[in-house]
Amino acid sequence: MFSSCYAPPQHIIIDSPDTDSTAQRLSRPYGVGYNLLVHADSLLLVEDRPMHWSGGVAESSDSIWIMKHNQLVIAAITTIPEDSVDSVWIKVARDQETMGWLHENDLLQATTPDDPISQFIHFFSDGHVLWFLIVMAVAAAFALVHILRRKRFRMIHLDDIPSIYPTLLVVTLTATAWLYALIQHSYPQMWVQFYYHPTLTPFSQPLLLCLFLCAVWALFLLTLVVIDDVMKMLPTGAAILYLLALLAVCMIAYLVISLTPLFLTAILTIAYIVFALYRYIVYARPRYLCGRCHQRLQQKGVCPYCGAIND
Repeated sequence: MFSSCYAPPQHIIIDSPDTDSTAQRLSRPYGVGYNLLVHADSLLLVEDRPMHWSGGVAESSDSIWIMKHNQLVIAAITTIPEDSVDSVWIKVARDQETMGWLHENDLLQATTPDDPISQFIHFFSDGHVLWFLIVMAVAAAFALVHILRRKRFRMIHLDDIPSIYPTLLVVTLTATAWLYALIQHSYPQMWVQFYYHPTLTPFSQPLLLCLFLCAVWALFLLTLVVIDDVMKMLPTGAAILYLLALLAVCMIAYLVISLTPLFLTAILTIAYIVFALYRYIVYARPRYLCGRCHQRLQQKGVCPYCGAIND
């Protein structure tokens, strides 16, 4: 299943070898035959092939408009050193009749790889999504404070349930956010390569990407386990409130790590992991087992599961 998610890298083919170098070919993770999807409102293509002249491309060249959600394929790549705007020109085609040329920068800004993983990365990295998460996190924090004042309910780090999985979920999310920030800021070329050739399998990946993908899979599995564990331990209403509070804590933890300068994120990540594990071990970890049903208990007394009295 993991192997089917891997897309082998495609090597770029430049149609002007006299102006291209080996380093330039290897530096681009996309090439001829690579599929793209337009996410901008429109994209302007020039029908005429760009020529090697001092004046650049003629303004009277026929043009074609490509609309949003159109699928494109890279047909050719050439370099025009005389072009002061962008020396790299790319020919793309929507179909056999609709094709044209445009600057490489314009193409990269208006398109995403035609792959669901790449499109999710593009959507999640959008600045509007980040601001939306900030607003949601602030609103969730105010709502939780308001609910706590009116009614007591179980919440991670404050009045946690005797399950390690919610704490592991938040800890794993914090570590994943730190790895995400580290790769983007310190190893951008690695992230660009992954963006254009995404995979869900951690095998045959660089160490940091391998750790990041393992953390993503761990988040997915922990989410399922947390929902199952919370629904078993709490009534439906209390379980929903607990999961909403957990979601708010996860959003706040991710935003803090994402918006903090990189040299501080490691310190914050370690500090939060130590705090989360300390709160669980000291206050939430079950210390007893019921003598009748053998369920985990935080303190002696009446068992909430079978009603037996444990002295």
